[in-house]
Amino acid sequence: MRVAQHGICVCSVYRGYKNVASQEPLVPNTMFRLASMTKPITGVACLLGLQNGWFTLDDKVSDHLTAYDNMYVGQLDENRNPVRSHPAAKDILIKHLLTHSSGIVSEDPLGNIQNDLIPPEALTSLASVVQYCAEHTYLSFEPGENTAYSGYAAFDIFARIIELKSGQTYAAFVQEHIFDPLGIKDMSFTPSDEQWSRMSMMCDKATGGYVTVDMGCHTFEKFPLSYACAGASLAGSVEDYGVFAEMLLHNGTYNGRSLVSSELFKLMKTPDAIDCIPNRCGTERWGLGVRVTQKDPILPAGTFGWSGAYGTHFWIDQENDITAIYMKNTRWHDSHGCGETGLQFERDVMSALQHDA
Repeated sequence: MRVAQHGICVCSVYRGYKNVASQEPLVPNTMFRLASMTKPITGVACLLGLQNGWFTLDDKVSDHLTAYDNMYVGQLDENRNPVRSHPAAKDILIKHLLTHSSGIVSEDPLGNIQNDLIPPEALTSLASVVQYCAEHTYLSFEPGENTAYSGYAAFDIFARIIELKSGQTYAAFVQEHIFDPLGIKDMSFTPSDEQWSRMSMMCDKATGGYVTVDMGCHTFEKFPLSYACAGASLAGSVEDYGVFAEMLLHNGTYNGRSLVSSELFKLMKTPDAIDCIPNRCGTERWGLGVRVTQKDPILPAGTFGWSGAYGTHFWIDQENDITAIYMKNTRWHDSHGCGETGLQFERDVMSALQHDA
């Protein structure tokens, strides 16, 4: 874990194992599978696209990807098979993709079943995933009228637009326009052999203790490295995610280098019009690829960040000038979005802050 305040690292702790089977200790510059902590990077990619004039947040997705014209809202039939319900009355807008309000392969009964039906051959590239979702999935609700977490599909659709506008692969775009300007070396969709040697082994619970899980050369479950999943498949280190976090803390600027204007950056941390994140109504709302606190019991209003399925968690507290990052790779869900670990990290940091005040 790493906590910085006023640009100074005030807490850096490496505790536990990089490999629980061999008990190899966790050390600085260990690489972790970031899972959904990929999404804030995609949020910044959106700001760069806006800055380049490639689109607006209110653009129809179908203006850039014609396959997304004439989408259908779906439902489950009596056998729990996805079927068409009716033509969508509203268009999917770019802002819906990054605020989990598109209805595309959402984490709800319809979306979860559709996710399980996606064949492996569709999960080989952004282009293949995006085309499959357009042709073979139904929306869970009218775009912009509800919110349900889209683990990867909505973010991939957005990333495909970036590819078409930039003429680069999404991985190359992120590398050239985000990581390189920030001096980030240890965040990648395709880790090098040397980075794989530093990768934390996935850990899971078993009878009587813990076991390692061999995920092979996959940064997210069984996704091939040819598929730069914009919502879930980056790997990175605590140290380099800290650089990215400091840029977020300073509204798009790091070490005097501005990636995006501070005015444009406000869009990322502005709460979406839909006033509820499922299961956390009233305390959080969506920004562009991040959650934004409202009446959170621990963090100040306006704090933003997110978590990952494998236990990663971070937040940006501009009121107290803090970046806080916690990383581990485990199969059980106890990050902030799913459980207790991230919440305890927040409590510990904020209680220490109060103690020092």
